[in-house]
Amino acid sequence: MAVNLNTKIIEQFMAENRLSKKEFCARCKISVATYYRIMQNKDENLRSLFKIAKTMGVPIKTLFIC
Repeated sequence: MAVNLNTKIIEQFMAENRLSKKEFCARCKISVATYYRIMQNKDENLRSLFKIAKTMGVPIKTLFIC
């Protein structure tokens, strides 16, 4: 089951905070490979999404397109 993530909000957060992919992943405690799978909507691991939401300081529902 594929999820529809709002990848633009992740990209926007990274741009606003001047974070490289590697820096963002380190803050989130996820691998760069996981980051790429998430950005391609190919990763459904909620644990990784919770880590991203926590790092960004947003509710997890913000990461999803309704």
